[in-house]
Amino acid sequence: MKEYQELLIKKYEAFEDEQNEQKKILLRFKVINILQSHMDDLDSDDMHIWGLVYYMSDDDKEYHKPLALEKFLSAYEMDDSNFLACLYIAHCYHDTKDYMEALKYYMLVNQDDLKDFMLWRYVKLIEQIGFCLHKLGKTKKAEDKFLQVLNWYKMIPYDSTDLAIPQEIFECLPEDDNIVIELKKLITF
Repeated sequence: MKEYQELLIKKYEAFEDEQNEQKKILLRFKVINILQSHMDDLDSDDMHIWGLVYYMSDDDKEYHKPLALEKFLSAYEMDDSNFLACLYIAHCYHDTKDYMEALKYYMLVNQDDLKDFMLWRYVKLIEQIGFCLHKLGKTKKAEDKFLQVLNWYKMIPYDSTDLAIPQEIFECLPEDDNIVIELKKLITF
């Protein structure tokens, strides 16, 4: 770990945990200042953190989202094994309803690494792929993904720390769909 990265991670974690909007803005500036002070040394993980402070900023989202995408793309270009940068690129496109680009990057995420990193993110990725497929009119392929998500919920007893509520499935499928019915049996809201 490079010398500045310990401080960078500390400031980023404080940013991530901060609830007060003004303090969060100040912490974002501190993180960015650290990054700008070490431009020649930045690696893919540093660029990913830079993207995250923009992506997770609650103020002026219209301004920050394109900056986040730019940093995530840079992180991924620096190291295409950075599966989290790839995932967040997809999230940025997803957020802007560019489902074709979102799907492209969701499909590029190293799913094995993501599953090892955080199972709930892996299951959510499958749901997000299904969501994009559904929005692109590929309903059969989307349903296959949603069935995979349902199977994960059947294998892992639902607990809010293990799996996220599959909101996008509920958005895509009608209340009387078997997948929705089965999921609602497994999830306590």
